[in-house]
Amino acid sequence: MNITNFGNIPNITNQITTGAPQAGLRCDSSATTTSGSGMPKSSTPLRHLDVSGRQGYREGYSIRDAAESLWKQENVNFNIFDPASINRMQERVRSGLYKMTPTDDELNAYIDKLRQTGLDGTVDWSGLSRELEAFKSTTPEELEDGLDYLASRYVSVMDKLERNYTGDELTAQRAKLEEIYQAGKTGMIDNYTKLLRDNLGLSASDAQAVKDSFSTLLAEKVDAYRGALDKVSEDVDKTGADSVWLKNHDAYIAAQLRTAGTAGQSQARYSAQDLAAAGQIAQSYQTEIFNASSCGRNEATLALNLSMADMKAETMIQKGLVSQNMAALLRGSRAQGHERALAALDQALAKRESSLAPGEPRGTFAPVDRSVFQGIYQAVMGAFQQNGGNAAEAIRAGAAYGQKVTAQATAQNPNTLRWGINIENYWKDFYTAPADKEITALGKQINRLLVQIGQTPSQNSSTYQKYMDNWRDFLTAIGGSGLDIRA
Repeated sequence: MNITNFGNIPNITNQITTGAPQAGLRCDSSATTTSGSGMPKSSTPLRHLDVSGRQGYREGYSIRDAAESLWKQENVNFNIFDPASINRMQERVRSGLYKMTPTDDELNAYIDKLRQTGLDGTVDWSGLSRELEAFKSTTPEELEDGLDYLASRYVSVMDKLERNYTGDELTAQRAKLEEIYQAGKTGMIDNYTKLLRDNLGLSASDAQAVKDSFSTLLAEKVDAYRGALDKVSEDVDKTGADSVWLKNHDAYIAAQLRTAGTAGQSQARYSAQDLAAAGQIAQSYQTEIFNASSCGRNEATLALNLSMADMKAETMIQKGLVSQNMAALLRGSRAQGHERALAALDQALAKRESSLAPGEPRGTFAPVDRSVFQGIYQAVMGAFQQNGGNAAEAIRAGAAYGQKVTAQATAQNPNTLRWGINIENYWKDFYTAPADKEITALGKQINRLLVQIGQTPSQNSSTYQKYMDNWRDFLTAIGGSGLDIRA
């Protein structure tokens, strides 16, 4: 079962308005919680893109797609560092010939030209370098596609070189390819491992195991695509006149390899699906760490949000969507991940406490109370385990315990801004949807748009309902679970 759609679920921590406890607590008035991680995220898997930096990425890459990519290189793309290229572009604009896509007649004529002239064996090294470098920012939902793309591009370009060069020239060309491929590969592996290490708190040995798994997966895919070269070559020969130029269109060959070649059972410690799942959990933690660092969370909201992420991880483990090795990694790193979020909040509170405004009492931004976090978190996870995976009941248990433990925190620290009336209002409104009059005009417009595309307007929902909506979306994304999620 594939879990890539899990990445398209709006993060629960981006949906939930955590309410009054955050009001007046934020350290930086310019900070925002809407970005989640504070980093750009792709909302669309790469396979739906066909930009110049990732040639032939989309599914069903056809002969006409391949021809159009070449037409664009000649008629649309230009090099900002090449005066001659800029002049050619400017001349096309002045003459009215500059356009992004060819007409059918233009493309047919261009294909006829390719059938006559063919393509030589040269490689656009700068273009290939940009393609592979782009995978430094691979997201969890893009991971499997990214691995396939890197491996297939490497094999297709190597095949092109070996058919068109010999001797020292071939050796030099191979070395260039290895340099570019290794840079792209290292960029993807290092950045993805950093996502897991920084947010899940992986140990050095676990981080190395992740890197080793990436390398194994890529090597296996390279071997699979090499094994598919003969079949792809035969298929290209069957295209008749187009085979003259298609055999040297390495992006087209790579796309056909991805269709024809499939790696068998992997020997990697962590599968691509394991790594994608870990990445999704890491992004949830990343959101909490980011928002805690700007005082956008307190111990109670951190506990509820991180327990949501961990309930998702437990569900994937129970459904067999991740291996036992990945299950051990996710469970073993939780304490470290929690501590990173709490430490970020502690640091933000200390910074704010050190710069109190005149008249603000000492303890307005008291240090993190880890017992509040642990108590609420354990209440949620304990209920989740005892009731057979009922997230609704688990969140209710966490809210009930949270109301009690934060009341105790208020008594112990009456000057602390995040406790007292702020947290009382949060729990009071936890199950209450906002009145229509409380929703801004912009919010109402957004709600109407959401209804038009078949989604539930979150601004009309209580905090509790937002948790439940997110949980249902998660279960749908992983293919259903049979778990009781009745609210």
